[in-house]
Amino acid sequence: MMENNVNKSGTTVHGTLELKGISKTFKSTSPLNGDADERCAIDDISGILNSGEVVALIGENGSGKSTLLNILSTFLKPSSGSIYFDGKDVFKELRTYRSIVSYVSENGSYVPELSVLSNLEYFSKIFNSSENIQEICEKVGIAEFKDKRPTELSRGQRQRLALAVSMLKQAKIVLLDEPAEGLDIETKAIVKNTVRNYKRLGKLVIYVTHDEDEIEDVCDKIIALRRGKTVFFGTVDEFWNKYEKYYAVTHLVDDEKRTEIMSLDQLKTRKFVLNVVHIRNLGLREILNLADNSVESPDYVQSSSRLNLEE
Repeated sequence: MMENNVNKSGTTVHGTLELKGISKTFKSTSPLNGDADERCAIDDISGILNSGEVVALIGENGSGKSTLLNILSTFLKPSSGSIYFDGKDVFKELRTYRSIVSYVSENGSYVPELSVLSNLEYFSKIFNSSENIQEICEKVGIAEFKDKRPTELSRGQRQRLALAVSMLKQAKIVLLDEPAEGLDIETKAIVKNTVRNYKRLGKLVIYVTHDEDEIEDVCDKIIALRRGKTVFFGTVDEFWNKYEKYYAVTHLVDDEKRTEIMSLDQLKTRKFVLNVVHIRNLGLREILNLADNSVESPDYVQSSSRLNLEE
């Protein structure tokens, strides 16, 4: 059984998730010549997360975000390294650890042949849940179509169902894989409110998002991955102290549109002398791309309009 860890002062520490040197390598064989091939998906990720924290997991496509979530959920086993929850190795306490983890993927968890209500009743029995199903339906906005099957719902409504299923489980750790990506405004608001509620209840929430508003509003920490490696692991304030905010400024020069990347200070200085068409905040992935290209000097920043901002 997992027990509470005790720190050096003798105080009981509840809900500490520690990652120690987590790496994952996938092996494959070439269909052409039979040669073995290895691909490192994540490499030497370490850090400590605590109950009541909301952690944003960010990075470009293929950076290792989903692989890390799958390892944290124990769907995958790391090639090397260990994960400890309250001082216990989760892969040696697999059944106990899985009972406190809820994973909401992009595809969701539900039985397509059952109605929304029947799905929730089914998972309620599996999780031995005491949660009120009607209250959960109202919280995530699915009460009005609880008699429909998941296949009859929109993508946003199915994601709300997936959130409802996760709320049935008495989880201490909630993993969310882009729960609001490409969804309607109402569903995004429901996701954000659900995350806030998880935080209020003292759950550890780790979720993939690139929405700066979500990160500023509800997140405590950021894990940023690039090519499988951790480029940042710390608080939101520490992130912005390390990575300055940049803007894509489109302006007219002799009737020709030009886009330049500027820091906030540069923008304040130059916006009154430029014929500005529009200004856009750079997203978190774009800022990480700038940092990866060693953006240090103002000259480089101002001439970096050729950089692929949507990489």
